[in-house]
Amino acid sequence: MIVDAGIALRTAAALALILVGSAVVAALLWRLARSRMRRQRWMGVNYRGRRIIATSGLLVVAVGIASASVVASLARRATGWFAYVSDSTGPAPAEVLEGSGALDLVSADAFRTPPAASATGAVATALALVAFGLLGYRDDTRGDGDASGFVAHLARSFRTRRLTTGAQKALGGGVVALLSVQILLFGNVAVLWSSSGWSDGYAMMRAFEHLVIGSHETWTMIPWLRGAAVVALSANLLNLLDRAPGRATKSALAWWLCGLVPAAVFGSAWPQGFQFAEVGAAWFAWQSPALWAAGAVGAAAGLLRSELAEAHILGDTGVNPLGAALGLATVAMSPASVEWVVLGVLAALNLASERWSFSRVIDAVPPLRWLDRLGSPYRN
Repeated sequence: MIVDAGIALRTAAALALILVGSAVVAALLWRLARSRMRRQRWMGVNYRGRRIIATSGLLVVAVGIASASVVASLARRATGWFAYVSDSTGPAPAEVLEGSGALDLVSADAFRTPPAASATGAVATALALVAFGLLGYRDDTRGDGDASGFVAHLARSFRTRRLTTGAQKALGGGVVALLSVQILLFGNVAVLWSSSGWSDGYAMMRAFEHLVIGSHETWTMIPWLRGAAVVALSANLLNLLDRAPGRATKSALAWWLCGLVPAAVFGSAWPQGFQFAEVGAAWFAWQSPALWAAGAVGAAAGLLRSELAEAHILGDTGVNPLGAALGLATVAMSPASVEWVVLGVLAALNLASERWSFSRVIDAVPPLRWLDRLGSPYRN
């Protein structure tokens, strides 16, 4: 497929705008809030035995949710500003929605989904950020530090007849992954924006039902379970990598830059943008699923310098929702064959962590060791 250079450029511009903007906002929030984050409950001990802020991931969650909300709003408002095609089988006439005020309608490529579906993905991402952030926060502040790994948490839970916070996070994360993927793949967020959807309590309930349940005609179990597994394992993988300053953030950046961005700019599975119809010119593209994770990834990148200086760590509060957001975007952008491969790799890495230490493997491979310690003044 020949990629339109203008569409690719607009998509790259939108991705860069969200990433850089989120990084700047997160860095500013850290400067403003760091003195207030030195609460006893939010402090922890790092790998060198220093007491530092251990829940700075709260800023990642906050900025990520704000970014996803902006993307959802822009994608939804595009139904009034942009022309789009909802037929996935091939080119079709562009549809001008009511109230677009278009002066010069420009042609659009065949899009797999309308803007409302892009908004649905952003809503699912916001839900994953909130839920995984809360589960991670509980583990950070009330965690059972002597249990490590999923198997160890389950074994201890069985012995003590009480779920450890790690087991709660794993089981709760599975439920959240199922719900967020359900909304992503099958929800109908457009009902939430309709004027009739909020006329009374029953209509409001029906609107949320459409969001969570979506279309029964298109629902299938295999994509739902496969996507949920990718999201849950992605969240856990970043958690497993969070054993050294900046390691999880660097991994998330590599995932986003090397996997999601090329797929968004050059891929064809999802639309790369809308044609701005009002002035007959092309503007930013708000449709790509890579945008949903851009806010959380950008926020983590904005905190990377201070994290490497060991002023704080993201903690499970930040890395779990960061991994979940990346997993959701990957599910949305990948065909089934690629998604199976991703699931296999994630499962293998999660299982390997039960037996081998990622830190030892990274230290044994010179290029990985160099990247892992890059920018850290205490580990070179």
